[in-house]
Amino acid sequence: MQVFRSIQDDDVAASIGQARRRLVYVAPGVSAITSAALVACIEGRAAAQIMIVLDADEESCRLGYCDAPSLEKLMATATRCNIKIRKQQGIRLGLLMSDDEVMIWTPTPLMFEAPRTSEEANGLILTPQTFDAMPAALGVDPAQPDAQPQIGQSVLKAEQVEKVAAAIRAAPPAPFDLSRLSRVFSAKFQFIETVLRGAELTKREMRLDSLIVNSDAPEELQALLHTTVQPFNTDADKAVEVGVLVNGEQAYRRDGSLLTKPTTQAEIRAYWDDLGVRYIVNLPGFGKLIRHTDKVKFEAGKAAFEIILKEWVEGFTKLVKGDHEKRVTNVVDLIEKRMAQASAKRKLNRDQIAELVRKGLDNLRVIEPSVKVVYKNITVESTRDKEFLDVLGKSLPKAELAGWYEIFNAAPMVVVGS
Repeated sequence: MQVFRSIQDDDVAASIGQARRRLVYVAPGVSAITSAALVACIEGRAAAQIMIVLDADEESCRLGYCDAPSLEKLMATATRCNIKIRKQQGIRLGLLMSDDEVMIWTPTPLMFEAPRTSEEANGLILTPQTFDAMPAALGVDPAQPDAQPQIGQSVLKAEQVEKVAAAIRAAPPAPFDLSRLSRVFSAKFQFIETVLRGAELTKREMRLDSLIVNSDAPEELQALLHTTVQPFNTDADKAVEVGVLVNGEQAYRRDGSLLTKPTTQAEIRAYWDDLGVRYIVNLPGFGKLIRHTDKVKFEAGKAAFEIILKEWVEGFTKLVKGDHEKRVTNVVDLIEKRMAQASAKRKLNRDQIAELVRKGLDNLRVIEPSVKVVYKNITVESTRDKEFLDVLGKSLPKAELAGWYEIFNAAPMVVVGS
């Protein structure tokens, strides 16, 4: 009889689905899977008695014991069906009674640990049969002194302990009080870094050999001169018909069709700049911040902008292809005039110059237009950095800075000497 086993959300949900007489669920919170099983049990009135006890506070959600959207769905169903969900602060074990079967397990804090595998026993199931099998499962049954226990089947060896101890000595862990403090620290803001890729088409540079572009310069100075050409710089005023963004959202006509207009590269860039002004706070000397409450809206605006950006880049690329030969001619004319003053051994004829220019245009690296965004958490140390706090105070309204970070009570700071 298997007593100790790996118990995961699927196992809990399956046991919930079998309840007919009574169901008791006690845990820090619910996942999407367990919430769905509990909702089905409540709505189907499968069990005559239902008792649900949760911690279900912000801390348990942040630590990864509870999924807030799933908790909301469960609460709405329980309220509608007149079932009271009870609260027990700080509970960290999982217990499920489904009729006469009792399942006990240790829920995984997903912020710190990956879900357990089927090879890792994190719980046990209690029934009359497994209760009788408990001594044998633990290897302490007098009637079966040589029976192999279900857990602890391998022996911890001295060399394994020494290996662990040596690794800890070589790289000591952070002080536990600081480590716990960092894990439960939560700020209203995050640092944000953004990179706009493939959008500055009119500023793209074509690199040519310095001996060609600077052939009229003295030989000793040629290596000092800039050797790139911006072949699309004269196309900055060209407009492409793309969608219109209003407050970070695509605009539509009254008939439901997408609103479009001829748009220049500068106007495309202005859309992105406007999104930054709307949601991003510049912190001079430290970077940029975004409020957690603005992240969903910012990501939606970013997604809408990327659609417009890709449409514009595709349209602009097609537009300038029609002027390809004219562009080649303009660059060749410029180089040919400068090369007229070069020494005879360095001169190239017009066809040779045109071939090099075309090759340079063909070799322009194509960058897929996109926006890369990286979020970085503010650290506990920042709350003690006077310079950071001074800049933060100058960049945000005083009212918004009230309680801008929180340290949860589950990991109190250790007071030295207390």
